[in-house]
Amino acid sequence: MPLFTIFTPTYNRRHTIHRVYDSLCAQTLRDFEWLVIDDGSTDGTSELIKGWSKSASFPIRYFWQNNSGKHIAHNLAVEQARGQFFAPLDSDDALLPDALEKLARHWNEIPVSDRALFAGVYGLCCDQRGQPVGTAFPESPFDGDLREVLYVQHVRGEKWCMFRTEILRQFPFPEIPNTYIPEGVIWMEIAKTYKSRFVNETVRIYFVDDEDTGTTITTIGPRGPNANGRLYYYVWLLNNNLQYFVHSPGPFLKAALMIPATAWRSGQTVASALMRLQTFKAKALVCLVFPLGILWAYRKSAID
Repeated sequence: MPLFTIFTPTYNRRHTIHRVYDSLCAQTLRDFEWLVIDDGSTDGTSELIKGWSKSASFPIRYFWQNNSGKHIAHNLAVEQARGQFFAPLDSDDALLPDALEKLARHWNEIPVSDRALFAGVYGLCCDQRGQPVGTAFPESPFDGDLREVLYVQHVRGEKWCMFRTEILRQFPFPEIPNTYIPEGVIWMEIAKTYKSRFVNETVRIYFVDDEDTGTTITTIGPRGPNANGRLYYYVWLLNNNLQYFVHSPGPFLKAALMIPATAWRSGQTVASALMRLQTFKAKALVCLVFPLGILWAYRKSAID
């Protein structure tokens, strides 16, 4: 059983997925498997991966699914993962050579008696030119939950993380078909129960301003279906994290603003979206910004 499962969801990324493969070949820690979930590619990705699997020095496992979306690919990967830790890596990114070694070392530095309280370890990202992406954590190591890091410490930008696979199996994505559900739903749901260790060490290369990217996984529908996933996320955010409004009002004002727009664009009524909100404060916030939300939705519809 490997220490790590590196999970890569992909859709028509034959031209960039070599970044992941090449960076895995260069890892100083070799105790991992690579799990690729193909969301219906038609560009020869299957042949490429199967060719690598014959010569790679690490296990490669490839699964093809009908076009369903990244969140459903994630659920399949967690189900199939054999590693103690699970780390998602998009098909246009790469790892620094010592990325897995760093994360494993920081995990092992958590006292054994405390590890049951932790979900995993987060590290930093740089771009393809070696420049930092986003802001650093307030200290290193910093032990806390992701919501505190985002809303109280105001840490921003791309990060990379590994989670205990057994914990991820307790928190699957809702399988709403043919849409996109932001990953923050799962990461912040985990943060309600478990802490993570955050370290200011760079582990992932996040390619920015890159013309050779395309789509990480299927972009399903320009309007209705994606709006449905966004609506789910905004409702979830107001139902679960509104207590952080005083520390960071921006994300919650945006969610309240977007609920009428995403409800409209997904073919639902604003009233039905409001019924899904569980507190008076959440409903009041949506009603407060309702005129702006409708105006935004109308303008966006006109542009589309």
